[in-house]
Amino acid sequence: MKSMSIFRGISAAFAMTAVAPTALNAQLPSLNDPPWLGHFIGIENKRYHFGVTSMGKITLNPLSERGVPIGHRLTIDLVIGILETKPDGSTTLRQIKPETLQSSEPATDDLKKAVIRGKVTGDASFEATIEHDRGLISIGGRVVDPGTLKNPLSFTVRTRIPCPYPYDKVEERKGNKDFMKKIEDDRLDLKWTDGKRIKQTFEKEVDATSKEFNGPGIAAAQVETSSYKGKKILLTANENSLLTLWNAKPAPLFEGFTFNWVPDPQKDKDGKSRMTLEVK
Repeated sequence: MKSMSIFRGISAAFAMTAVAPTALNAQLPSLNDPPWLGHFIGIENKRYHFGVTSMGKITLNPLSERGVPIGHRLTIDLVIGILETKPDGSTTLRQIKPETLQSSEPATDDLKKAVIRGKVTGDASFEATIEHDRGLISIGGRVVDPGTLKNPLSFTVRTRIPCPYPYDKVEERKGNKDFMKKIEDDRLDLKWTDGKRIKQTFEKEVDATSKEFNGPGIAAAQVETSSYKGKKILLTANENSLLTLWNAKPAPLFEGFTFNWVPDPQKDKDGKSRMTLEVK
């Protein structure tokens, strides 16, 4: 995969916005029975639960050995939106307006493929595609119309990895020998778009937005922590797209971090590129 340096620096855009939509009157159809009541999409297997609510909120919940979600504070949130790049190079994440969401597909707990259409703030419209095949989830999309926005736009997906140890007291994390022992095997494995591989443990303070982590762009990333009970989270950017890494400030990775996925809007005008998500 070729490097796409024009997307460097997009990470800062994702510091500005909250994850959960709050508007009412969502247009997506929804399932009527537990455990997917109120969801447009629900996927359940031995490794995870994946859901998309009728309001457009997307979550991934790894499961324990007993087949139950590990904990709501360990839920991985995904946000789709449109990234606007200003003339000065700064960026803004335009989030979806839940009341505009529509799909011609019915709500389902047996997803093969679903297309969601809607608008973001600024009235730019998008089309997002979510697919599922034997445990592999794929997400892609494109900007359909810029609305009132005049700057360059690109479809984007943000995947937030929360603090893997939310039940440990904050003051007992840094420098605590027992906590350091707990996280000694935690790791983040990255593969850049040029093929180079980077490995990072979770205890050191790092600037995840730096070139040291992102290089020319990230093609694949694997997250492994003891809190996910042996499960590994794998994200992959396919051709004409890339991932970048972000954290709010220099901090150890055990405080949480975010992956941002963006397809190249010039090379992927039809929205064929995908970010794939897998729990191994």
